[in-house]
Amino acid sequence: MIIESQSNATALIRDVLPEACRDTALNWIGGEWRHSESKDSFITINPTTGRPLYDIAMAGEAEVEAAVAAGAEAQKHWWKSDGQDRARVLRHIGDAIRSHSALLGLLDTLDAGRPIRDTRSRDSERAARLFEFFAGMTDRLRGANIPVQPGRLNFTQLEPYGVVAGISPWNYPLTNAAGKIAPALATGNAIVLKPAEDSPLSALLLASIADEAGLPAGLLNVVNGLGNVTGEALIRNPQISKVSFTGSTDVGRHIGSVCGEALKSVTLELGGKSAFIVFDDADLDRAADALVFSAFGNGGQTCTAATRLFLSKKTTPTFLDAVMKRLSKLQIGDPLDPETHVGPLISDKQMKRVQGYIDTAIDDGAQAIDLKSIAVPEDGYFIKPVIFQNVRPDMRIAQEEVFGPLLSVFEFDDEDEVVELANATAYGLAGTAWTADVHRATRLARSLKAGLVWINTVHSLHPGSPYGGFKQSGQGLEMGQEAIQQLMKSKSIWIEEGPWQSPWGDLGE
Repeated sequence: MIIESQSNATALIRDVLPEACRDTALNWIGGEWRHSESKDSFITINPTTGRPLYDIAMAGEAEVEAAVAAGAEAQKHWWKSDGQDRARVLRHIGDAIRSHSALLGLLDTLDAGRPIRDTRSRDSERAARLFEFFAGMTDRLRGANIPVQPGRLNFTQLEPYGVVAGISPWNYPLTNAAGKIAPALATGNAIVLKPAEDSPLSALLLASIADEAGLPAGLLNVVNGLGNVTGEALIRNPQISKVSFTGSTDVGRHIGSVCGEALKSVTLELGGKSAFIVFDDADLDRAADALVFSAFGNGGQTCTAATRLFLSKKTTPTFLDAVMKRLSKLQIGDPLDPETHVGPLISDKQMKRVQGYIDTAIDDGAQAIDLKSIAVPEDGYFIKPVIFQNVRPDMRIAQEEVFGPLLSVFEFDDEDEVVELANATAYGLAGTAWTADVHRATRLARSLKAGLVWINTVHSLHPGSPYGGFKQSGQGLEMGQEAIQQLMKSKSIWIEEGPWQSPWGDLGE
């Protein structure tokens, strides 16, 4: 059932966004709201109803150039300011996110279909903590003294790139935006953010919140638009020397190619095909809770989602029964309902893509477990979870990122076998294993080829812990001290303590 508030979704957004954005959501450039010179715009769609949601100004090359120029000018003064002054501003932004959590959550729920139970609490809190953590790093950007030849002093210092391009995806709009903005500002950079065209609204409110919290104009700019228009102009802008992208591997490959040609630094957080391994000594109840949350939370639209379940043959019937029991209690529906666990997929395009994978899996011989107890709304972009058995490792559903609520089940006999199966994809973002054997846990942590390995837990994250993948899941790291290293350059400085002596002798005599 779709609750009545969804029929007023556009009006609700109009009441939340700043006054200048109450007919068309504009671009935030240099501390001002701007339409595009072309006056072009596009319409976002409410994924819960499938109806038009809001008009968004399309930023073209002129708007991107203006945003980058504003960032370049503001960054000069920002980097020269005291680190503790920068930290104070970032902490104020974190506090403001908490005080605006209900409004930010409402925008992400209407715009992206994320359940309100998550957006107004977990998502906003994580965004606030990102700003708080990186606020603590602003006066800790230290270089090193290096012992060299006598009579010479050598040390390194870190310097910002200048203006960073951040391109964020649609699945967790607020936290993805915060994850780009906070570390860029903490390291003395300015940032031009292009949020995903499917869910740009919370990033615009965040820009307004940051402005009110005291962030100097021009340090954060938000440009709206399509990837092949606005995103392309942004990554090709010659004043952009660092690009941070989160999204699909195909798009990441293109961005990496463009940045490679221009010799720009790039961080890519891309797709995943995470393994969820359950041994027969595991706590099956806790593992079943974790599996349902990981595989089907956010409609499976999570890059670290557990999409491949590997079960010790002794556990298969018991564990699948536990999973089915939990799925029968899952509420899939209107994300504005506080009781809803899972909302819609982001778009009609994504829903059709997921359905295509379901059809292909069945054609390839996979068998879907009957989930008659689960109901989904008829309107909007909802799709019922599907669990497949008799899946071969070479099937598309076992190898490609679906980004939907589909789970493939495999069985294994021993540890060596399951490690080989778990590693047998082009991706390497995350992996999860459940076991009571600490020695086995240690071996798995070392042998799983993934940037994130969770033992007896899932989706554990912290701003201080690095986040990134192996293989086709990307390059570079976000979060933690590692994010600082990604967003700054190291300069080596040499000082001669006495008169310099030429190796050729004094040629002037």
